[in-house]
Amino acid sequence: MIGLKNKKVVDLTAELVARVARLDGTIDAGTRDVYGMLWLSEETVNEQDGTIEHLIGSNVGTVADWPIGGLSGHMGTHIQLGVGHNDNWASLPSGMKGIWDMPLNTYYGDACVCNLDHIKGQSILPEHLSNVREGDIVLLASCWSDDDQPVLVGDTANWLAEEKKIKMLGVGVPGISWETNTQAPEPENSPTHRAMTGNNIPIVYPLSNIELLTQDRVFFMSMPLNVERMEGTWVRAIAIETT
Repeated sequence: MIGLKNKKVVDLTAELVARVARLDGTIDAGTRDVYGMLWLSEETVNEQDGTIEHLIGSNVGTVADWPIGGLSGHMGTHIQLGVGHNDNWASLPSGMKGIWDMPLNTYYGDACVCNLDHIKGQSILPEHLSNVREGDIVLLASCWSDDDQPVLVGDTANWLAEEKKIKMLGVGVPGISWETNTQAPEPENSPTHRAMTGNNIPIVYPLSNIELLTQDRVFFMSMPLNVERMEGTWVRAIAIETT
């Protein structure tokens, strides 16, 4: 039997409050994630048993800044991989996988906590990540925001993926500027996406509360939904420390 005695569980999931379109026509306002996305839902009655349920998404056009009336698997804290997401980009390798292709143990395991408060506004270099071991899940965080955030540059992303062969990348946002050159011409665009998804390394973000962790090594778990062809899925991310 697995127990959590003498363990501390820290929720690293960014908190969201759903925007709910009620049956009576009223709207309960929700909160936005760090990228400005709303979590949309619509109240409805299940005709089979009369219970009230919430549909994920909203009627087309009822949300002015999200007119397609649906949710993305990339809203709030989520995991993503390359197939169906960025495998349309030029110069990515063959053999990329989807979230559903990876074994379950991809999404949990030993993680190193890299708190980068000491490199305000600087590039994150391998020497700043000295506690990363081969095969780790890597959690990056800092206390900074906006232009003061440490920046994960392409060379370091490639080092993590190809030399350290990390298992998964988890990013605190705000805290880390983790993807750069998103608008650059291919194949120079989005080096972190390329490094990770091109090596079948999932990315989980935006994470919160990493600063609450007191140890630089934890057990991390972040399970995607078991839905084939869903290239990004929402997760509940937790870290477990020994007390």
